[in-house]
Amino acid sequence: MLPDALPVGSIIPYAGPINNPNNPNGGSNYPDYGSKAYNLYLQQHGWLVCDGSTVLVAKYPELFRFIGFIYGQAGPGKFMLPDYRGRFLRGVNLDASGPDNLPRDPQEGQRTASSSGGWSGNQVGSVQEDAFQAHDHLYEKATSQTALGYAGKGAFDSYTIPEAQTDGAVVPTGYTPTISIRQAPETRVKNAYVNFIIKCSRRPRPFGSLLEGMLDQLDNVGF
Repeated sequence: MLPDALPVGSIIPYAGPINNPNNPNGGSNYPDYGSKAYNLYLQQHGWLVCDGSTVLVAKYPELFRFIGFIYGQAGPGKFMLPDYRGRFLRGVNLDASGPDNLPRDPQEGQRTASSSGGWSGNQVGSVQEDAFQAHDHLYEKATSQTALGYAGKGAFDSYTIPEAQTDGAVVPTGYTPTISIRQAPETRVKNAYVNFIIKCSRRPRPFGSLLEGMLDQLDNVGF
C-alpha cells in the first residue's frame, strides 16, 4: 500500500501485537512484548497505537493538524491519542434518527470527553459507558381460585401484577436447540480482540531517521 493511500487520522484494526505488559503465550521467536519493538515498527510505517498516550505536537505535527485536542490535552505542546482499548467504535450521530424518529443515539448529548480537554456530546471523540435499555416485563399471577370444572372458566379468576422477580436468570422455553444463559457484568455481542492504530504521518521514516524527522519539524510548530 502506498504511504499516502490513507489520510492522516485514519483508524484501522490491526491484527498484529503491540507493546503489551501482559505477556501473551506466543512463540519464542517473537520479541519481548515489554520492549519497544512492536510500536517502533508501526511508527516506522506511519502509525501509532490508539491507547490514549500523550504525544508531542512537535513530534507528530501532521496528526495534530487533524485531531488537535479532540481526545484531550496534557500540558503545553502535548496532545492525546484516542483510546480505543476495550471499546466498540460508533459513528457520530449528528442529526440521524431511527424509524421511531428518535436519534439513533438517544443520549448523544450526555456523552463525555475521552480525556480532560477533549470533545464531548454529539461530536467525534466523545465516549459513552455501557448500558442496558430500560424496560418492563409485564406478567400476571393468580390470586384466587374458582371451582374447577366451571364451564368457560379457568382455575383462577383474579389476577394482580406481582412484585419484580430478582432471583436470577432462567433458560427460556420453546427454543430449539436449547440455549444456555451466559451472565456477565456487561451487555455485549460476540466479539474478537484487535488493536486499533491511527495514521500519524504521510512520510514514514526508517528507525534511524525518527529523531532527524522530529528536529526537521520543530521550527515550524507552535506550542
